[in-house]
Amino acid sequence: MPVHSLTGAAPRARPSTFEEADTQASAHEMMDEPSFEAFYRRTAGHVRAYVVRVVGNPATADDIVQEAYLRLLRSLPATRDEQELRAYLFRITSNLMADDWRRHKREPLLSDEHVPERGIDGPDIALRVDMIRTFERLPLQQRQLLWLAYVEGVKHRDIATALGLREQSVRVLLHRAKRKLARLLGL
Repeated sequence: MPVHSLTGAAPRARPSTFEEADTQASAHEMMDEPSFEAFYRRTAGHVRAYVVRVVGNPATADDIVQEAYLRLLRSLPATRDEQELRAYLFRITSNLMADDWRRHKREPLLSDEHVPERGIDGPDIALRVDMIRTFERLPLQQRQLLWLAYVEGVKHRDIATALGLREQSVRVLLHRAKRKLARLLGL
């Protein structure tokens, strides 16, 4: 997705001091259009998969992902470290999911109309549907924690940044999320 298509509707605020102008200029020099496009190609699939699994609605996920990249561009942190940018992007995405969660309360992740007929995707479709329905019974934060840690393989430090938690809290909250998932699975 080209940068100009994302930033066209939202011009940056005019900096009020030379220091702010310097900070904004240096942040944007670090992420030119080709750099952003490359970063987008490397991260968009992971971000979308995270949002789809946590939110459960592909259309809503697409909206959240697009808004996350827009916000990243609007408030680009002054760093060249891709891991820091990625953690910041997941933080934005997590906040947008929490906003969506509050706005819509809790809707099912998987309605019967989204369940494919048996045999279309192989013999394990029933197991996948059961897992999705079990996953939807977890609170939003627990879904986020489990997805980031075990699907994305994100380090605890970066999960803490993405979810606005203390790093020490991630380990405890992740343990609780695993225990709750195990109870729901009857393990």
